[in-house]
Parts: sequence; C-alpha cells; structure tokens
Amino acid sequence: MRNKKTSTILTSIAALTASFFASSLCLALPDDGTKEINIASDTAFLDKLAGQVTYTGNVKMQQGSLKINADKITISRGDDGLEKVIAHGQPAQYEQLINLQDGKTQAYGDTIIYHTLAQELTLLKNAGLEKEGNVFAGDKIVYLIKEQRVKAESPEPQDRIRMVIQPKKDQAEQ
Repeated sequence: MRNKKTSTILTSIAALTASFFASSLCLALPDDGTKEINIASDTAFLDKLAGQVTYTGNVKMQQGSLKINADKITISRGDDGLEKVIAHGQPAQYEQLINLQDGKTQAYGDTIIYHTLAQELTLLKNAGLEKEGNVFAGDKIVYLIKEQRVKAESPEPQDRIRMVIQPKKDQAEQ
C-alpha cells in the first residue's frame, strides 16, 4: 500500500521525466513528435546524469499515435535528444500509425528496441510485426520505419520465419 507522499513523489518523477523527453522524440507522423509523452507505471527511476529513466510494472507509454505496453521500459537520452526506448515484456507491445494511408503498425516481442533517431525497431524473442494484414514472425525482426523494410531471422533451423502476405488490392477495393 502506497502512502500519499510516495504517490506524490512518483507523480512528480513521471511529470519531470515526461517533460525531460517530450520535446525530442521524432516519430513517423508529422505531429507525433510534437505531442507530450505520457507514461504510467508502478515505479520510476530517473538517472538524469546518465540520461536514463526506467519504468517498471505494467508500463504504458504513449506519444501521439505511438503506444508501447511492457513490464519494463528504459528511455535513454543523449545530446541530440531521445535516442532509444527499450521495452521488456511477455510480450512487450508496440503500436503506431506510421502514415495515414497504411493504417497501424503493430509489433510485439519479449524485447523491443526502438532507436528513435534512426527510426529502427528491433524485436527480439517471440517477435512479430503486422502491417496492413501482412505478418512477419520469428526470433528477430528489424523494421526500418522510414525505408519500410523488414528483415526477419531466426538462428535456429527449427525456429523458421513465418509470414502471411496479403494479395494486392484492386483499385476498386481501396
């Protein structure tokens, strides 16, 4: 059971860290990067000198269309702003509207590493990526968001990559 002082401290840490990172996240939709970052968790630990904040316990992060749900999220900041978001879960989940034409991109994995400046999403262990009904699943998936490229691999022969590719839509269906 939390006392009022602990709740106030956690709320203050969350507000401080949100403002600390909010101005620097550059995401796919033009207005995502201008939106504030909202994070809810059971605990938070800020190491301002290292430029890191770690959230644990049913963590929910949102900025614009970007949503990440995980058991633990660590956010790292460098001189150029927000650099990396690492999420761990069983699985951790990612969702974002990359552009208005394609609908939401959804992804999951035991570990999600989002390099914000490079706009690269790496999904590790029990990983999957779904976009427009196309599904990639395997042990490791790297999604280059700007380039719209996906690389999936699995180090073990018995853990093959699985894909579902939708047929091309007719103009009349769009």
